[in-house]
Amino acid sequence: MKYWFAVLVAACGLTPGSTMAAGNPQVLVRAAFVRYDEGWRTYNVDRILAAMAPDFEWVNSVGLRIGDRKKLGAFLAHLFAEENFRTGVPGPLVIHSIKLLSPDVAVVSSSEVTDGQKVWDTGKTVPHQHTNELTVMQRFDGHWLIVSDLSSDEANGI
Repeated sequence: MKYWFAVLVAACGLTPGSTMAAGNPQVLVRAAFVRYDEGWRTYNVDRILAAMAPDFEWVNSVGLRIGDRKKLGAFLAHLFAEENFRTGVPGPLVIHSIKLLSPDVAVVSSSEVTDGQKVWDTGKTVPHQHTNELTVMQRFDGHWLIVSDLSSDEANGI
């Protein structure tokens, strides 16, 4: 029985130390995007910057456009220090789709709902902040990195 199991495992291309994800770009893209999202959930600037490609463009929900690692790091450090920004409790990340445009380029469509978020400059509480994100990722040396990230918040009457 063990012999046939070993034959089946070998036939599927699995070897010691390999995983089924190794050949599945969508699984790898999803894992890279989840690591990026975890950086946001833990207010970890370094983790967020590690997800960025060498030449990236990041656009937030109010239209601020940043394409420089140092500037994005400084902006995020300032943002994460804002008391109002850290009031919200993010719900689960929802990945709606991962579309492979080529073997090395993918688009991720995602959203989440944050409860109790305060508007950073007014302090007004948004009961349920709906955020949508469209992210283009590209494979560099086997790692999926963000080349373009666009975030938008539904207005919710603010």
